Order: sequence, then structure tokens, then C-alpha cells
Amino acid sequence: MHPARTMATCTRLAMGPASSAPVVLMPPRDIHNVTGTQVFLSCEVKAVPTPVITWKKVKRSPEGTEGLEVLPGDHVNIAVQVRGGPSDHETTSWILINPLRKEDEGVYHCHAANAIGEAQSRGTVTVLDLNRYKSLYSSVPGDLL
Repeated sequence: MHPARTMATCTRLAMGPASSAPVVLMPPRDIHNVTGTQVFLSCEVKAVPTPVITWKKVKRSPEGTEGLEVLPGDHVNIAVQVRGGPSDHETTSWILINPLRKEDEGVYHCHAANAIGEAQSRGTVTVLDLNRYKSLYSSVPGDLL
């Protein structure tokens, strides 16, 4: 065996996998549900070194300007989780909203960053107000439903 080739192989093995910027493998999907239920959005990212994943919601001011709110913030109905996997150098994060409220409707960003770079993807949560539909149907006579 050639000594230089052996040394290069040993050096590469000792250093580990090559560094890479985050790549979103599975973006959050758009979801529709009614108030009072629960929804979750998930995001799967591959990167070396392991990225930090944060969730942000697009907020609009009364003047129409757009900003991003880092989650969970002060929302008692929102939880954010992160775990390794499902494969090597992958990280999965999800956001759970329970109970779902009309004000939770909007665009949610999954943002992943490490020392090499960053990536993001987004999903939209659409909320139907269950109380509005209940009152609509309660005014219709039973034999018409």
C-alpha cells in the first residue's frame, strides 16, 4: 500500500464527514384545521455540523409591515421540539399548536443554520373558526341538513 494514500485515508477518517450547509429534506406542509384542535408542522434538515433549528411566524403590523416572531415566545399553546435523525447528520424539528386558535393562522418558517450556512422553508396554517360554522348550521332547520 502506498504510504501517502494511507496517510490521506487516516486523516480523512479522523476528521469525520465534510462540513455542509443545511439543506431542508422535508419542508413543513400546508395544513387546514378547525379551532380547538391541534396541528403540527415538521421540518427535516441535513447538515454538518448539526444545525440550530428555529421556528418563526410571519407577523403583520396594523401599518402593513411584515416581521418574524421567534416561537414559542409567550404562546402557551405552542411547543417546539428538536431531535436528531432519522439518519446520520439529520435533524428533525416540529412545532405543535394545541389548542388551535384563529390567531394562530399564518405562515410558519423553519430556519436552520450552522457555521457553514443556512436554509429555510415554510408552511401555512389555515384555521377555520368552528364556532362560526356551528352557529351557521344551528339556524338551518334539521330536515334541511
